[in-house]
This record gives sequence, structure tokens and C-alpha cells, in this order.
Amino acid sequence: MQNMKHYELMYILPVKVGVDDDQAIHDKIKAMLMSEGAEVTSENNMGKRKLAYPINNVRHGSYMVIEMEIEPLKLAKIQNWLRLSSEILRSQLINKQVKTIEQIAREKAIQERVAKDEALANLAETVETKVEAPHMAKTKPVDKTAVQLDDLDKKLAKILEQEIVN
Repeated sequence: MQNMKHYELMYILPVKVGVDDDQAIHDKIKAMLMSEGAEVTSENNMGKRKLAYPINNVRHGSYMVIEMEIEPLKLAKIQNWLRLSSEILRSQLINKQVKTIEQIAREKAIQERVAKDEALANLAETVETKVEAPHMAKTKPVDKTAVQLDDLDKKLAKILEQEIVN
């Protein structure tokens, strides 16, 4: 147990299986992991979602994610068991780096800074277009096709931003 590493297991159960069955299968997988010496550190039920493509004629699945500490030598047996299980549509086991509190705080600060920079850029662009539009009309002739394409691009960008926010 001296060389345990951090891993993340994500698996998909078919939706046709009932909610009670989901929990029973999850408990069965967790028991199998523990029998192999895994220490489960986190569990996340991501809920039911539509699959990107049908798997065995199933279009919706229930996603579960388990983070654990386990010896790398035991992974082959776990992956083989998951692959042979008829109750699981797909599974993926990956090596995951454990993040420190400082790393999490740093990532959050970067995300906030990027969002702030994007908001400022959008604000500057709006102010710039309002200020320059009358001035440009006086100094040079305006190509109507260019204006129409610019207006179309702005409207499209505004619609896309609204969809992302919602």
C-alpha cells in the first residue's frame, strides 16, 4: 500500500435500469473497489443524460464518477471486471492529479480574471462602436454590405452570448 495513486472512475448505466437498481449497482461497484484495496475519496452522481451516440440501442444513461486511491497493479483486474459487467454501458478509469487548496484557488482566480477581461472587452467594443459610428459616417462613405455584415456579426455574437449565459 505504499505506492497508491489517485484515480477517477466514470461509468454509465443504462436508464432503463430503475433508480433502486442504479444504487444497487453503484454499491456493488464500490464494494468491488474496496475489496481490491481502494480508498474511495469522492463520489458524484452526475444524473441522467442523453448519450452522444446510442450504445447497444440505449440513448440515455446515468453517469457516476468515483475518485479513489489504489495501487496501480490492481487496475487491470478492475478494468476487466467493469468491461465484463453487463450492467455497465461504458466505463473509463484515468489517473488523476490530486489538486491542493492553493491550486484550486489559483484556478478560480484565473477563471474570474478571464471572465472580467471578456466583460471589459465586450464593454469596450460596445462603447467603441457607439463612439466611432457617427464619426466614421462623416469622414468616409459607408459600404452598405459591410455595415450589414457587421450588424449581422454583432447580432449573432449577442445571441451566442445569451445562449452561453443561459
